[in-house]
Amino acid sequence: MTSLNIQGELPPGISKDVLEGFAKYILTQEAPETNFEISLLLTNSESMREYNLRYRGVDSPTDVLSFESECLDLGMGCMKMCDIIIDINQVFKQKGENTYKEEFCQVLVHALLHLAGYDHIRPADKKKMEDAEANYRKQIPRELE
Repeated sequence: MTSLNIQGELPPGISKDVLEGFAKYILTQEAPETNFEISLLLTNSESMREYNLRYRGVDSPTDVLSFESECLDLGMGCMKMCDIIIDINQVFKQKGENTYKEEFCQVLVHALLHLAGYDHIRPADKKKMEDAEANYRKQIPRELE
């Protein structure tokens, strides 16, 4: 079971229900034995810079940060309490030829894969994560394109 609590304004044309369904799909594929409770904060670059400095020691904005708890056993299997913070300004700045919605979804896929255990520090892990991102980008629901 995956739940998504959103704070902030979603990009135009993206509904919470479709976004939550897509998150559930990815996390069920990648971590089927784990339940996720995700808080998604959509913020601006100044706030993101503060979060990035506080949690990573980097004094600049970034597109996305993701945080997860250890698996908690609440009698219904593993439960992870997670936070995702997305800088909506940074997403817009880096979108290139993508639409804002496409870039937003790609950033969200990246964050969800981190919650499922992916990382991109070592080259082999980076390749594995990039392949998974490419796979899920092809599966973005039409409502999110």
